[in-house]
Amino acid sequence: MKVALLAVCALLLLNGCQPKQPGSLVSDKPGSRMLLAAPQSAAEVQALMQKAREGADLEAVLSEFDRLIADRPAPISEEAEFRKAELMLEKRLPGALEAVAAVMQKYPNHALVPYAAFWSGRWWLTQDEAGRALERMQWALQHKRLTRELADSIFDLAPAVAQDAPEREAVNWFLVAAEINSGSQESWLRLAARRASLETIEQIHRDGSLSRQLMAQFDLHAGRAHLMTGDREAVKRIADLLAAAMPNHSATAQLHAWASGEMRAATIGVLLPLTGQYGRYGQEALRGLRIALADVGSSAYITLRVEDTASDRNMAVAAYKRLANESVNMIIGPLLSDTTEALIPYLKPGLPVMSLTGRIDLAHRSSSLFVHTLSPLAQVYVMADYARQHEAEKMVVITDNSADQAETEMFTASFEALGGEVLHTLQLDRGVLDQRSRLRELRSATDNEELLAELDEDMELFMPEMEMEIHLPVGFDAIYLALDGKQVSLLAGQLAYADISGVPIYGSSRWQDGHLLDDRGRYLSRARFAASSTSAEMLAGTDDQSLRRFRFVHREVWGSDKTSELMALAYDTMRIATVMTSRLGLSKSELSRELHGQEGFPAMTGHVHFDDSGVGQKQLDVFRIHQGKIVPAG
Repeated sequence: MKVALLAVCALLLLNGCQPKQPGSLVSDKPGSRMLLAAPQSAAEVQALMQKAREGADLEAVLSEFDRLIADRPAPISEEAEFRKAELMLEKRLPGALEAVAAVMQKYPNHALVPYAAFWSGRWWLTQDEAGRALERMQWALQHKRLTRELADSIFDLAPAVAQDAPEREAVNWFLVAAEINSGSQESWLRLAARRASLETIEQIHRDGSLSRQLMAQFDLHAGRAHLMTGDREAVKRIADLLAAAMPNHSATAQLHAWASGEMRAATIGVLLPLTGQYGRYGQEALRGLRIALADVGSSAYITLRVEDTASDRNMAVAAYKRLANESVNMIIGPLLSDTTEALIPYLKPGLPVMSLTGRIDLAHRSSSLFVHTLSPLAQVYVMADYARQHEAEKMVVITDNSADQAETEMFTASFEALGGEVLHTLQLDRGVLDQRSRLRELRSATDNEELLAELDEDMELFMPEMEMEIHLPVGFDAIYLALDGKQVSLLAGQLAYADISGVPIYGSSRWQDGHLLDDRGRYLSRARFAASSTSAEMLAGTDDQSLRRFRFVHREVWGSDKTSELMALAYDTMRIATVMTSRLGLSKSELSRELHGQEGFPAMTGHVHFDDSGVGQKQLDVFRIHQGKIVPAG
């Protein structure tokens, strides 16, 4: 028996699925406060807005709004005033902004006041005024009548706007977002600290608008970022600012400790394949290490002892023994999993080795081994946790038929360990372009059988027998695509064709293969993926000072802007090693303990914290696609 969408909706209403009442409070899981339900709109007002958006005579529609304002009682007359102003903004009519300001002033406690601020923010975007747009969205976020619906709209649009906004407005918005959206709080604070100059940090302290808890966290992010660049004067200034407000806070003590250290001489060993099959990658990583030394002014204090592993296990072991006998403070490398594994039996306690391999499973085999990587496998838990924080409970995983299924297996295990359920794993044939039939099978295999049975029963009771088509919601609430960017781009439209739409899609940096935007991200508006901000797709137009400095130094020394994620990872690893050995002057016995410290290390490739087994857990930024560009998702 086939059932129409209209009939399904009617039956759901008969079964008691009533809309939320205006003004009722709803729990907002990712947020730090209770947000209001969206206000209900009068049918007459909705009809007028629809007519205007479908191209009806604008003057006639505005006259109808004036009639509602004059003749109908509140709340219809009040909503009509707000919606008329919204329509004027949409159509860019003269006096639109003034009309919005007037109605907000007339009804300061109305449920549509924060919406009106958001509408004016969108209008400012049409004027290429990103700073003013962001300021209005920030105001809306802080309004006492903020709704879940409006918060979602703001968080969907504002992160992209912040990329083009002036520093002060962007930082202020990130900090307000951290107050509201606690599920992504650390990410917002890192973005704020990344953009904030010392002058802006001082202004934030003078304003006193940031909560004490977030102020301490923000100052730690900002202080550690300046520590990583060698600017101890800035760290000291931030420490003094926090001390004035919270003299006994642990963050104050930590900042003063960072600021007090003097640069000390240190020797860092390097194990990389500079010749042989993987010599090109070793040279690339070495370039990243040298950029770090030149960038932060540490070359006078740091001596590098570089050894070529030549992509060979035996040569790697011999090179490690030579470095260990030279009493280096710590070692960066190897790069390859094979040579890293070969060293494990020979690793000495108290001499940390920071490997750049993607084999995170090797770290637990020696207390001296730390793995710092951008491997997608290290990002899987990040996305599983992100999906759960955004209320994903039932997940479908789509992968291909390649031999390596590690990403699929790790995501499934991570998601289920966090309390979610993976309903189905679909393996697609990598050689087939048209996957629509397989996706339709997935749609059928995950139908909600209980809901179908209830509908069949209700149809027998309430409706005559008829031939109509079923359109039920999908039986899952998120999809994880363990695929590369080219496959994701090809699959996106086919998912919509198979009636799988409106579902969040998650993934890893495997999507960053240069093909994700082949179709300008069409059908991927709800996609989110974890990655570093250093890929070529995201470097263009960035306002991140660390990234800009990284590229500047590379251009000055090598005459080219062409960098890579491996180069950036090596750069970050050297900055960590410099902080540990030279700026903090830690002894060998202290180095491992500090590497495991809870604060972790700010980095271009993603804030990293080394867990108990020595794996660098990346607090990567999450990105989305907006108007054909990759932007932060928060």
